[in-house]
Amino acid sequence: MKWVGFTIYTATGCTRCKIVKELMRERGIDFIEQDMKAEGKDAFQKFYSTNRKAIFRGPDGVEFPLLTDGRVIRQGIGASVAYLYSGSKLDGFFSVGVLHKEWVDGIHVSGGNPQYANEFLEVLRYIKKGNNMKLQMDTNGQNAAILEQIQAEGLADVVIMNVLGPREMYSQILEQEVDLAEIERSISLVTSFPEYKFQTTIIPVFRREGEVSYLSTKEVADTAKFIAEAAGSMKMPYLVKVFRPKECKDERFKGIEAMAADALLPYRTAARRHQVFVEIEKA
Repeated sequence: MKWVGFTIYTATGCTRCKIVKELMRERGIDFIEQDMKAEGKDAFQKFYSTNRKAIFRGPDGVEFPLLTDGRVIRQGIGASVAYLYSGSKLDGFFSVGVLHKEWVDGIHVSGGNPQYANEFLEVLRYIKKGNNMKLQMDTNGQNAAILEQIQAEGLADVVIMNVLGPREMYSQILEQEVDLAEIERSISLVTSFPEYKFQTTIIPVFRREGEVSYLSTKEVADTAKFIAEAAGSMKMPYLVKVFRPKECKDERFKGIEAMAADALLPYRTAARRHQVFVEIEKA
């Protein structure tokens, strides 16, 4: 891949920024650094003002580093390293994380193209084994072969599996044909990581004739049963979460009425028939 000049926006003392800069030096990639806490403050403010919609700003502020080649912007250590390794091929595997210090999240095992599994694994090795970071990943059960390789190499410290719904609804929810044996395989694999949990968000689902409604308590109970059968245990850590329409990227669901604050209680009761340690997300 032929590189054009990069600009990296950093913050003084940012370990993740140092890791990305070192990778560029190792690969002979020319770059300009703009430290937003030092001489690059004005340059960063101008860049942020121009690209505000493309830059994630969480409760703790902007996540650094921000990497740009003048055409695309990549934010955070995972997305930045992935772009330097493979350009846009690994888009979907990485997003901006929210964890700090030695922890890196925003890693989505099921989010990218499995054709680029080797490149994805190379990035994980570089971040974890090359720089002693701890990795938290999520999966919905797809790309189980990649998850198996991650487990074999010890590349994940925490894995969160988003079990989208009961076995019979998986294809409907993802709006594509799903290999249920692969989902079951992932559920089983997840339990072999150092730390793990399962979770289900009470999402809106398209029903017959275009009707949209949230997953029912029975459907969540069936999801808990699905986990129990695939994992071989009714004592899995399992969290039931509320759906937040305003945060949804799917425009079709942004107008749906939000669930009431206490709406999760019946879901917990139903799910505990099959997973005794189920908890509900706190408001």
